[in-house]
Amino acid sequence: MDHGRIDRLLNLMRLLSSNVDYTIPELSERLDISKRSIFRYLDSFRKAHFAVIKKSPNTHKLLRMPVRRIDLSELVHISEEEAHILHALLAALSGDSQVLINLEQKISALFDATSVTEIIGNRRAAEHIMRLKEAMDEKMQVKLRNYESGNTESVSDRIIEPIRFSSNYTDVYAYETSSGQIKTFKIARIGSVEILMRDWQYEDKHEVIEPDCFRMNGKQSSNVTLRMTLKAKNLLIEEYPLSLKDVIQEGGYWYLKTEVKDLAGVGRFYLGLSDQISIVDSPELTEYVKRHIRKNLSEYL
Repeated sequence: MDHGRIDRLLNLMRLLSSNVDYTIPELSERLDISKRSIFRYLDSFRKAHFAVIKKSPNTHKLLRMPVRRIDLSELVHISEEEAHILHALLAALSGDSQVLINLEQKISALFDATSVTEIIGNRRAAEHIMRLKEAMDEKMQVKLRNYESGNTESVSDRIIEPIRFSSNYTDVYAYETSSGQIKTFKIARIGSVEILMRDWQYEDKHEVIEPDCFRMNGKQSSNVTLRMTLKAKNLLIEEYPLSLKDVIQEGGYWYLKTEVKDLAGVGRFYLGLSDQISIVDSPELTEYVKRHIRKNLSEYL
């Protein structure tokens, strides 16, 4: 048994639950442990379902718990079907992702059932979002371990300064230190997130360019218009919800009239449903599609 680690944990619990608000550096100095170790201990408290709250970007508190806690799992039974409904309701909510993640974790812990923990959210993605959110609040660099890149078709570690999440929390916008660029990283492609004990160094370069409705970024913009059947319109909105504001109905067709930052996103959508979509007065997109077909289908022609 590591008695030293237990002593450090108990002393940290004592300080965090006291009437004095200690910052992370102050805790590090008083306990003679690194800031990185304190963050690891805070993670341990959360995983053990202690109520850890953040009063400021650099101050955390451990709430005191009542002497006897009622075990609600003995009073309430939830079926698998009810869990599906509960998950659907949570997924429909908008707002602070951290609040939703905490709620989902508490429900999972409360009912302690495999069916519930499998149904409610993606646990690994939730952990990634929590760590990235913490790094944003503390303005620290992180390492994305084993990130699977769709562009380079490679798996590597990336050191970034996370800036903010996309509206649906599927992506994180971040400054990548090696390339010196703002990039979009898919949460689902991250192996793990390691918070580095290094402050942001490039905050003056944290200018995020809003992606287009196909979640693409780029320096050049193109105006495109697509004429779609009802089926194509529904698939567009289901896969790319942000496109809804640019969709209108005229006659028996639906039209997407929007500006894109990169033709690759809208091009892939068109090619997948070319029998349901027509390109209207969009020469740049038409030329992109022709080049794509010539390049990728020449061996079949």
